[in-house]
Amino acid sequence: MKILKEIDRQTFKDRFTDKSSCYVFLSELKWKDGYNCKRCDSTNYIKGKQPSSRRCRSCGYDESTTSGTLFHKLKFGIDKAFEMLYEIVTSKKGANSIWLAEHFSVNQKTAWLFRQKVQIAMKSSEQYPLENEVHVDEFEIGTPQKGEPGRSKSDKKV
Repeated sequence: MKILKEIDRQTFKDRFTDKSSCYVFLSELKWKDGYNCKRCDSTNYIKGKQPSSRRCRSCGYDESTTSGTLFHKLKFGIDKAFEMLYEIVTSKKGANSIWLAEHFSVNQKTAWLFRQKVQIAMKSSEQYPLENEVHVDEFEIGTPQKGEPGRSKSDKKV
């Protein structure tokens, strides 16, 4: 997601003009450290059936560019998914599913499900804990308490 936050909207539109450019970008990112077959662990491949996919020379397994990514089993085009992803990642409050559905002409439930995938992917892996001096605006100790929603007052909270 960091990649998308670093470019402005026009640069994004110029770079991802069609489905092909999206598949090429995704395949470069997915196999940047080289190809390894998921079935037999071979590193030799040929062009697969789908755009930018790879087929293992040893066992014939055809691995899609989108398998194992946010874009697996999409109900709409990958170019539209890239645009939706850009909107979700770059908007300050996050794009809600109703707006995404209207703006990209997809079903609201489909937009919601894709947004959920993106949010899960963006969740912190906790591999990079905060270091050195950290300035905090406010925080609570002792939350959450059963039966007390959110930021409710409690004697146990400090």
